[in-house]
Amino acid sequence: MPTYAFHCPDCGGRFDERRTFARSDDPVTCPTCGGNRAAKQFGTPMVFRKGMAAKALLEAPGRSPVATAPATPGHASGCPCCSGRGFAPASPDPE
Repeated sequence: MPTYAFHCPDCGGRFDERRTFARSDDPVTCPTCGGNRAAKQFGTPMVFRKGMAAKALLEAPGRSPVATAPATPGHASGCPCCSGRGFAPASPDPE
């Protein structure tokens, strides 16, 4: 559900409200002064791409960077079996 930003011209207050798309243009009451003239503000939308959450966790402040080993043939750079971050490749059975 989207979050919309509003500005109240009566008291100058700014507030956010979560609303469905169907209710996005319905009148809203200011929680500070109770005025009914609050107007929706337009800002930059939040856009997320695949992998952004994982990247943010890996690059969190205070966390050491993840070292990646060069890719082996048939593997992508940084894959779990080559970088040591995940599972280890299966070793051949001793004969």
